Amino acid sequence: MNKFFFSLVLTLLPILSFTQIFDAELINQRTNIVINNNRLTKDLYFEIRINNRAGEKYTKITIPFSKLYKVSNIDAYIKDSSGKVVNKLKKSQIIERSSISDFSLYEDDFVKDFTLKHNSYPYTIVYSYQIQQKEFLYIDYWIPVLNSNIPTIDANLKISVPLNYSIKYANYSVNEPVIDTLANMVNYDWHTSYKDIIKHEVLSPTISSLLPAVSITPTEFYFDKKGSLKDWSSFGDWQFELIQGLSELPESEKNKILSLTENIKEEEEKIKALYHFLQDETRYINISIGTGGLKPYPASYVAQNKYGDCKALTNYFKSLLDYLGIKSYYTNVHAGTPIKKIDNNFPSQQFNHIVIYIPTNEKDIWLDCTSDGPFNYLGTFTQNRDAFIIDSNNSRFIKTPALLKDDVLETRKINVEYASTEALVTFKNSYRGDMYERISHVETNYNGSEKSRILRNFFVENGFELKNHQVSKSDRDSLKIDLTYNATSQQIYKHYGSDILISNITFSIPQFENPKERKQPLQIDYPIYKIDTLVYNIPEGYKLNQAFESFNESNKFGEYKFNIHENEGQIIVIKSLLINSGFYPISEYKDFYSFYENISGVENKKQLILNKQ
Repeated sequence: MNKFFFSLVLTLLPILSFTQIFDAELINQRTNIVINNNRLTKDLYFEIRINNRAGEKYTKITIPFSKLYKVSNIDAYIKDSSGKVVNKLKKSQIIERSSISDFSLYEDDFVKDFTLKHNSYPYTIVYSYQIQQKEFLYIDYWIPVLNSNIPTIDANLKISVPLNYSIKYANYSVNEPVIDTLANMVNYDWHTSYKDIIKHEVLSPTISSLLPAVSITPTEFYFDKKGSLKDWSSFGDWQFELIQGLSELPESEKNKILSLTENIKEEEEKIKALYHFLQDETRYINISIGTGGLKPYPASYVAQNKYGDCKALTNYFKSLLDYLGIKSYYTNVHAGTPIKKIDNNFPSQQFNHIVIYIPTNEKDIWLDCTSDGPFNYLGTFTQNRDAFIIDSNNSRFIKTPALLKDDVLETRKINVEYASTEALVTFKNSYRGDMYERISHVETNYNGSEKSRILRNFFVENGFELKNHQVSKSDRDSLKIDLTYNATSQQIYKHYGSDILISNITFSIPQFENPKERKQPLQIDYPIYKIDTLVYNIPEGYKLNQAFESFNESNKFGEYKFNIHENEGQIIVIKSLLINSGFYPISEYKDFYSFYENISGVENKKQLILNKQ
């Protein structure tokens, strides 16, 4: 009996340990989809075990729906640790609301919310519901994960379609389905789980791209218009037809455009004038209604109301260019960071943003019609990724321009004056790329007191007390922004007996995980490039007691330089850091980390010693 008990404990120990680690677990998720007579019916079932108080954030259930897909048959209950049903959902507990976000005017998207809780852990929430759709581009994009921080123990996806109904699917970290035929229906059956929890790591691919998923689409579909997903060209033709007839402008708008550009000869200057007009006269508001958020509002709507989402504003701007005879293209991208790659082998709607592409004789012009940023600057949001140009019988992929090292350069000229209790420091910083975008956003979207608070908390270097600051930009299309500020610090000059130790003002760089801890590849979407010129004033009666050799390290990952020299009572440090963009597999991470450690070692340990004369 004792041996049996001991063996049972050893068998159960991994399971018990597994459940104790996590606040909650998705014990079971089942999705059953049937397509018949071109109608899609989807039944979804979830079992979520709540293990402690922290897991109660998963007790709020949100079920999305819209005019395009109806939700019904909602059922939910709670089981205690013994499996007994202790609470059932009442219809009065279901709250229906619009899912309008802060930046939306109105949406077709709604949610049904309810919360079920119990007072004794662990307990299990069981809920199910049904969705029906008549028109759809996707049969399902199945990711059976509630949250990347909690496991999914078992998940099952089943799809049944008529024999003559063609579907396409792509598996991501999920095995091939079991396929069989029964009663003139073809059945597809996938099983998976998510137990090896993916944790966020510095500069890694987006977590959503690493989760188990299955993407399923019909080969032929009707979604506002008849279309096909057999190849990218067919999908582009459908979208081209979708945006036809939406470019008509009011006469008053045409007159404005002619007046604005009549004295401008160069095509690029005309485009720039129109872009400034767009930025000044319209504003971005999300409008997710109509054909699943894919069909833009007509140009006349934007002309009259002075707002629109990315689709509407891009269509409107394209209409302005069309009126002047300037060729441009409505273009799909997946925006955001880190870059999420498009699966080019699976033609489908994989995009979340629209920009405009304008090829001219001189150069290609790319514009984000929702941006208040510079002309012909896509920025970190949409740079260096596959863009799908919509064109009649010629839709195609093209790469958006990648940010190069000079496009992201950050320079600091720092002057440090010695004082008996603290250092007086003047920063003259110039930013491009990501920091340029962040500071510009603050300058544009916040009032004076908010700007000061944000700059003090997020942009002033650690260890410095801000006294005053000034932000300046030469013109609206400048690709750099300057931040000048005065600050004090008690951490630069430190007295040790009669000597003074001067600390390096370090670069701000990410803190990467040790190779023993790192699990994911390294994805650096754009370069990191910084140059510093530090001028330390030597206090009267002191001198530098040492000579420093230059430090220089260069490899495939980047380059780091550190140089020091003395000149007329000043110590001048000139240093630079370049980390190249790229995708580096985990097998190369150890070498990258060694490069990073060498940089950190110099940055954090370089100190100058001044002796009293």
